[in-house]
Amino acid sequence: MLPRPPPEPLSSSDLDAISALLPRLLSAGHVPAAGRLLSAALLLPGSQDRLPLDSLAAYLASLPTLSPAFALLTALRHHPARPSPLLLASPLLGSLLSLRRARDASSVLRWLCRPDSPRRPDAATYADAVAGLCRLEDPRAALAALREMATDGLQATRELREAVRDAMLQDARIEEAWALEAAMRQPEETGKLVELIDKLLSAWEP
Repeated sequence: MLPRPPPEPLSSSDLDAISALLPRLLSAGHVPAAGRLLSAALLLPGSQDRLPLDSLAAYLASLPTLSPAFALLTALRHHPARPSPLLLASPLLGSLLSLRRARDASSVLRWLCRPDSPRRPDAATYADAVAGLCRLEDPRAALAALREMATDGLQATRELREAVRDAMLQDARIEEAWALEAAMRQPEETGKLVELIDKLLSAWEP
């Protein structure tokens, strides 16, 4: 018996068809079917780099609920090829922040940081989350994101340190702002930064 030939990569017309069909399935309420289509497409060679996941993320962010987005992310988590959920989650988080949906963006980040997550956020995703939440004047959520970033041993850039500091100052948390900036400047002391953030969050008053 001859071996089965390997699957061929998706053509441009295939990509266009999938890009058009996924939103239609989601808008019609066929979320499981959309998950199966995405999963099947990701089995083909080169699809992870070529599928229009940024546009899919923008569409998901425009929906009134995150249920379809989490359904697709869950499909990625159980996919046999184990694609990184950041392919969809990172642009989704960015789209939600651009739509000023801070709470939903925080939900996506928490999903990525769950104990059973196949892939925690990378430095760029963390930076987008922290900076975006600061921009949307949600310093508490920004601190929660910064805590996860520090837990992973990632250091904030100067721009990110300033964004966190300014968000805290704008929220009239003067002492906390300077303490955070000093802690973020210590590249080898991410554990102490986590401890400080835990202390601030536990004592947080609206």
